[in-house]
Amino acid sequence: MAKPLTKGKTAANAIFFVVLVLAGLGVLNLIAIRLFTRLDMTAEKVYTLSKGSKDLVRNLPDRLNVKLFMSDDLKPPFRQTAQFVRDLLDDYATYSGGKLNLEIIKMSDGDAKKGEEGSKKEEEAAKYKVQKSRRGVMSANKVEIGASYLGIGFDYHGTIESIPVIESDQGLEFEISGLIKQMTVKKKKVAFASSEGEPQLQHGGLGLLADQLKKSGYETTSLELKAAIPADVDGLLIIGPKTPMSERGKYVVDQFLMKGKSVAFLVDGETMQTPRGMMMPGMDMPQIAQANDAGVDDLLLHYGFKINADIILDKQNFIGPVTIGQQVLGINHPVFMVVGPLSQDSQITKGIEAMIMPYASSVDLVGDVKDGKSPLKVIKLMASSKDSWKPEGPFVFDPQMNPRKVPDKATHGPFALGYSATGKFKSFFAGKQIVREDGTKVDANISTPGVDPLIAESPEGTRLVVVGDSDFINDQYAGLAMRGLQQYIANLAFTLNLVDFLAQDEALAQVRNKGMQNRPLAQVSEGTASAIKAVNIIGLPFLLCVIGLIRWRVRNSRRSQAHL
Repeated sequence: MAKPLTKGKTAANAIFFVVLVLAGLGVLNLIAIRLFTRLDMTAEKVYTLSKGSKDLVRNLPDRLNVKLFMSDDLKPPFRQTAQFVRDLLDDYATYSGGKLNLEIIKMSDGDAKKGEEGSKKEEEAAKYKVQKSRRGVMSANKVEIGASYLGIGFDYHGTIESIPVIESDQGLEFEISGLIKQMTVKKKKVAFASSEGEPQLQHGGLGLLADQLKKSGYETTSLELKAAIPADVDGLLIIGPKTPMSERGKYVVDQFLMKGKSVAFLVDGETMQTPRGMMMPGMDMPQIAQANDAGVDDLLLHYGFKINADIILDKQNFIGPVTIGQQVLGINHPVFMVVGPLSQDSQITKGIEAMIMPYASSVDLVGDVKDGKSPLKVIKLMASSKDSWKPEGPFVFDPQMNPRKVPDKATHGPFALGYSATGKFKSFFAGKQIVREDGTKVDANISTPGVDPLIAESPEGTRLVVVGDSDFINDQYAGLAMRGLQQYIANLAFTLNLVDFLAQDEALAQVRNKGMQNRPLAQVSEGTASAIKAVNIIGLPFLLCVIGLIRWRVRNSRRSQAHL
């Protein structure tokens, strides 16, 4: 028979067990610190740093000092936001391998009145460009307004940047990573063509895009396609040309591509115009789609693409701005296509489910590219839905007449709206003459002083993008995301990813796409929609009545069978 344990042995066993548990927890904690991981079950991995952010801080060239200024008396929901910010910055510090130095500075109300230490905190916040913000909080059926700190300061080699005020956690990882990239990584340069009536970057229709490119760490410039494009330009965008491109312009673009650089054509196949002689004061006149002669058809056909002179309409559509009675109103119309789901095979569209393309034209593959004989890797980026159609004859747009039925003679979709191509391209001017800056031509086979020799073929990995629409990225449409129509934010995300693709710098694309999802509902026929509505209005109450009747009959049956 086993002897009972003495009190001393029992205590020793208990102490040994506690010590063993504490040692195990310590080892697990050490492992967790060195092998950091997190279980994030959100759809967009909101609480997990994207690979681009991890790589960015892991490859920091030098030490980066980051200071989080936060009031210690923040009220919900800002207290939860502050905790999210702190956890996010902790992750940055962890993945940086010690290169990102994080300091948390807690600010209290009246710090400036608490003597020298409080004053120093206020001065440091001012130095790092972090500001107090007035935040309203609902509590006990009343709104309380107070001033508090929640902002981040960054210091790299004495250069200070900041996120002065943080109101929510949406898009915060992209904002932080974008600032770190701006401060620590050499900027890549993208150029925008400005020779053929294209919208300009600042105060010319592309202001929002220009601001977002700056936040993404890009340098931007506008170029007339006359002189050769500078060697430090990594990508060229031709957005919405309205007049024909000159032969010199096409030569400049072609040779830029042949040098292994990247080019994107965002060109409208047709544009909406009010015909002359139909303008009547006080009346809303319909607009007619007319072919847009951008002068790039022959260039694109040579590369294997054709932007058609058409306007695609789609039952899968969204609200767009139209002018009615001298007022800008939002209406649903098939010209404002919800394009999606987008291809997930390309870095440009990966993570973006849908975007809105107004007045878009179809894009076809031609020649060897269509036949699959080209060495290019071609990806269809986007297409209209199966419920889209191409009107027969000229398209007349009257915002007060919304076509709900697809005409019998119309050509039915889906239609491709954009492609990307990667590989080795052949010059459009191979076997032709060199076009000089003054428009004159010289023989490409003869060396001419002051004239660069023609490049007949690009290196492997050259990139080209062709999209049959330019309106979607104009401030008129992209700006709608800032006015409550969040579905338009995907247009901006797509274009920024496109620039990343051109510059071969996709590090922040995945970060940017977080929170930018537009998930369109599946399109159904009017009969199906009416049936669903009837089920919701009549079917559910009827079902509840049937269940009640069955329960009543069952209870009556039980009562009739009961015996005292």
